[in-house]
Amino acid sequence: MAERDHPVGHCGMMRCSRCDAELSAWEVRRAEEIGVLPCWCSGIPSGTARTLANVAYAELCHKGLIQPVKVHDVIRFVGQKYTGNPQASINVALSQDNRFCWGGRALYGLARHGLIPGTRSLAEAAYAVLLAAPRELHVEEVDFVLEQLNYRFNSESLVHHLRGYTSNKWGLFFQSDRWNRVRINTGRDARHHYNAKIHVCPTNAAFDSWIERELTPKVERSLNNRTLRLADLTGSKIHIAGDRIEFL
Repeated sequence: MAERDHPVGHCGMMRCSRCDAELSAWEVRRAEEIGVLPCWCSGIPSGTARTLANVAYAELCHKGLIQPVKVHDVIRFVGQKYTGNPQASINVALSQDNRFCWGGRALYGLARHGLIPGTRSLAEAAYAVLLAAPRELHVEEVDFVLEQLNYRFNSESLVHHLRGYTSNKWGLFFQSDRWNRVRINTGRDARHHYNAKIHVCPTNAAFDSWIERELTPKVERSLNNRTLRLADLTGSKIHIAGDRIEFL
């Protein structure tokens, strides 16, 4: 098996042996279904149908692509390699294939670009971050972690979701307090209920593994990074974890 580390189809993530990119469980599952290796950083495997989704996936696997891209860029990438009209169905291809990860309005990438598989809205991505967080987070900390994961969004929209001003498709419930902290139920049943709706991973066991091995370390690194960067702002009036600052 060319891919390494974890058994195919049983973990939240694995890595490509050629480009070392993170591969979501959905990328691995799809590769199993069609009998090829996951990660198409070397191009579409021989004999694989050149559907719009497959062509787009191969393009987003490119080693030089390090962050999510706009839909119009995906159209540009596939223009010379797809025989149909990508503009007519690109949104359907990207939104309905779990190999692709949503990163903001008209923004898509893969798990290797930091995004959370399965999520298709800001509320869904924020909920996953809180599931993986080591403690309750200030709204501003959720904001920072999502940006570190390469999500691009309007901060006010995030505040409205976390404070319950804006409803979401799956009725995800966020609890906030007067100190601007937000929390959710992070128990096993709550995690599995979330995965059943969002489909981050094909199985709940894979989701639990992915939370522990992949997302939690990323969230903790982001929070530690934020703390260190705030500490470097000598002479500032920033005193609490909830203070917001733009990091360039």
